[in-house]
Amino acid sequence: MAVTHVLWTEPLYEVFRKPDGERWCFRCRKRRELEYVRNAPVELSYYGPNDHIECTVCKTVDGDMFPGLFRVSED
Repeated sequence: MAVTHVLWTEPLYEVFRKPDGERWCFRCRKRRELEYVRNAPVELSYYGPNDHIECTVCKTVDGDMFPGLFRVSED
């Protein structure tokens, strides 16, 4: 018998988006303009807002990080 797990994510809305400079995007394999983006849950939630860096061309989240690396919150 196969078991399937479905990850349910809450709907998010964009709080703000601001330019974060030009850096290397590992998905595009070129220097691209990146944006700092903050999203928050639509309803009251245990999970707070989440921040990420997004490529303006391919829309990859944290694409400026070398593959296998990830950002850690300073909170």
